[in-house]
Amino acid sequence: MSVSSVGGTYGLSGSGMDIDALVKKLMTGQQAKSDALLQKKTVAQWQKTAYNTVYDDISKFRDTLFNYKLQGTLSPNKVSSSNTSVATVTANAEAAAVNHSLVVAQLASGVNLTSTAAISSTIPPTMGTLATQLGMSTTTPFIINIKNGTAASLPITIDPLTETINDVVNKFNKAGVNVKASYDGTLDRFFLTTTNTGKSSEINFDGSDQNALNFLGGELKLSKGVTETFAGSGIYSSTPATGLNAEFKLDDVPLSQANNIFTISGVTYSLTGVSPGATGADIAAKLASGTAISVSVIKDTDAAVANIQSLVDSYNKILAELNDKVNETHYKDYLPLTAAQKSAMKESDITAWEAKAKSGLLHNDRTLASLVNSMRNSFSSPVSGINATYDPSTGKSIAYNSAASIGITTGNYSENGKLYLDTNKLRKALSADPDVLNKLFGASGEKADGTIDINSQGITGRLYDGMKNTMDQLNQIAGTTSNAQYDTQSNYAKKIEDYTAMIYNAADRFDIMQAAYYKQFNAMEVALQQLNSQSSWLSSVGTTS
Repeated sequence: MSVSSVGGTYGLSGSGMDIDALVKKLMTGQQAKSDALLQKKTVAQWQKTAYNTVYDDISKFRDTLFNYKLQGTLSPNKVSSSNTSVATVTANAEAAAVNHSLVVAQLASGVNLTSTAAISSTIPPTMGTLATQLGMSTTTPFIINIKNGTAASLPITIDPLTETINDVVNKFNKAGVNVKASYDGTLDRFFLTTTNTGKSSEINFDGSDQNALNFLGGELKLSKGVTETFAGSGIYSSTPATGLNAEFKLDDVPLSQANNIFTISGVTYSLTGVSPGATGADIAAKLASGTAISVSVIKDTDAAVANIQSLVDSYNKILAELNDKVNETHYKDYLPLTAAQKSAMKESDITAWEAKAKSGLLHNDRTLASLVNSMRNSFSSPVSGINATYDPSTGKSIAYNSAASIGITTGNYSENGKLYLDTNKLRKALSADPDVLNKLFGASGEKADGTIDINSQGITGRLYDGMKNTMDQLNQIAGTTSNAQYDTQSNYAKKIEDYTAMIYNAADRFDIMQAAYYKQFNAMEVALQQLNSQSSWLSSVGTTS
């Protein structure tokens, strides 16, 4: 806290004393109290920031833990296709490790309507209204009804005298029936395409009037789907153009899908072509004549080992940070520097001092120490409910029910719980039980009543919940970085607010005391001046007499 003087330098007319220096010396004790409050507030602010940083790092680690609760991370699959020109494949964790045979007779497709010839009345096309560009004889507005699948048809009103081919494109695209329209000026052709596939996809103009069908089949010269059938009252129907389903045989079972990408039993197939040799008059003949490709699904041991190594590395990183905070040396004699102290020091000395002043802010913190113990227990405690697995390589059964049993162990005592992964031991465990990681890390531990039994809960769940408990405690202690500017409820926010109030009150007391000292010295100076005046008068009287 800086002190502002309300006095001045006295002594030239009275005592001869430096009153400013005297008052400053008298205020030394009060200044020390004010400085101590400011230092305590600064330390509290530093500690709050330190807690916020730890909170953020714990939160980031907890976010990554979610992936290690998923079967796809703990029991990944590797899948391959013997002929990617027929199908490419991926697999999720639910896919069984087996081989599948696949014959593709037909790919799924939508509907494509294309102008069979140039549509403009002049070449090159002269852009203008529909009437002028297409040379239309019909100039009165007409309505096109368009339908795709089971949804109701939607009317599109066209005015040949005011609208252009681009207006027609926009109206089709905005109809909301999964039909995409376009016009290529270079080719001078109009295109309509369904955005969905399968035999349920269609372009159907039922309910359109005769002028509309004439426009579609005549001026736009669309290739199909506009065969006119009189339906009475000037309304004509059309023969819809429909799409095709993907037709294939999976493990000798004929199947059909509306799309070329689909998932069956955890395997996602992306059909890219018809199987070699798939010929014949119908789908059955093509399925019978096509050469089957092989789709192989195996457990991806390399990916599983890499995932667990990544978890161990992330765990060690956050554990090391927490241990460093808890064990960092606290230099209790190094308090935050006051402005007066900094003014008398070199910049390098200030930096060195503040490094020690900020050291050990969370030394022996009980919340962090408790989290460290919780983390270590999560890995060291066995997971109950995991049955023993027969290992054919040894002819014995082994229970892979702890981190140590699959090769995850701690180093020596001085490393404070750092984990090490024996990948050979983990691979052996995965060979004996491909689902061992899902059982050991991913088990929910949930009981019938919805509560969690920590003994049967997987390692990841224990870590995840332990992190959440600590984050809640840290939020109560010091808030978070994200809400720092609004935090008024955390313990440290309240502590800092209290220090702010005490500093404000101390400043008031300082000013009052300092003003009182100056007032006293001022009274002394006035008295001395009066005494000097009287002495001078008496001296002058004595001389004249």
